[in-house]
Amino acid sequence: MGCPEDLDFIQSGRVARIDQPASDTNILGLISWQADEGCERFGLDFETTEGAPATTPPSVMVEYLPSLQVLRIHLDVERTVLTDQLVETAFVDRLYVVRALDGGMFVDLHLASPTQARAEVSNSPARLMVEFQPGNEPFEGFAATSDFAVVVVPPEGSEVGGTVDVSGYTRTFESNVLIIATSGDQLVAETFTTAADSEVTWGEFEASLELTVGDASIFVGEEDVVDGGLVGVTINVVVR
Repeated sequence: MGCPEDLDFIQSGRVARIDQPASDTNILGLISWQADEGCERFGLDFETTEGAPATTPPSVMVEYLPSLQVLRIHLDVERTVLTDQLVETAFVDRLYVVRALDGGMFVDLHLASPTQARAEVSNSPARLMVEFQPGNEPFEGFAATSDFAVVVVPPEGSEVGGTVDVSGYTRTFESNVLIIATSGDQLVAETFTTAADSEVTWGEFEASLELTVGDASIFVGEEDVVDGGLVGVTINVVVR
């Protein structure tokens, strides 16, 4: 059992980069998957501006993020028909479709266990196929998720320097993102930023914080318009 051995699998860094000089793809369509023993196949279908099946896939880059717990698929598309999906296979827990800050889109597959991956495209109809099989490189951290915010960097429980880059994606009101860092009961840093989207799909955000040495908690999200409470996700880090 397992995936066919006609292509090499990668378990860290860049998995594939496929440049297309021309494509009729405008929309990311449905994402489907098939789970067999020791091998899982995820198919991403593409559509034209009119919603018909595209013939040529867009440019694609597939890479593991440094934590190894997220496989990111960069896509040269403008629209999507889905925003997120619970998967719950042996290798993939869930997926998110995100508007990037540079205007493109990417799909994050949050992994349930270490994997190796490979990717290839096909034409007529346009499709990207990503295959997974078991890997032996352990995760170096975990993304934190909630209904309105996902923090990918820094991973939960990681060690960071005094200047901390925080990134992920949200679906907050009007794309406004509140980021608060605390140490115990003390407020250490607070900032606001704007995500790339919120109405159509998840929107990428990035921010930087200056933290003091010690344990710290970083909240990402927004204030509840009803009771003023905080709605989002919190990660814990150690500042060295």
